[in-house]
Amino acid sequence: MERIVIINESTFVKWTKSVERLQRLLESQEQQVRNRKATEWIDTDEVCRMLGIGKRTEHAMRERGELPYSKLEHKIYYRTDDIIRMMASHDSCGIPTANIQKISEKINRKQS
Repeated sequence: MERIVIINESTFVKWTKSVERLQRLLESQEQQVRNRKATEWIDTDEVCRMLGIGKRTEHAMRERGELPYSKLEHKIYYRTDDIIRMMASHDSCGIPTANIQKISEKINRKQS
């Protein structure tokens, strides 16, 4: 058996406004997600090749928190835009300048 709940009009109006605000917030966040450009994910081998570093260097950078990563089914992946930010903020972490230029060019070509 259903119960009928009686509330006063001011409470109903407050609830309605709250629901409308929540709906606008969700729609705004959904739009932000749609507008966000898709990022490319690359694996450890490609990061090492692109940056001209070895796997031990990559691992050490990852352990020090210099190289942001995600792990999926025991495999490490890197977002290309995270690598660009890391290079900019950490003064390239000892990565050769020629390699930084190569990775920037490759990423720019893929995003075009």
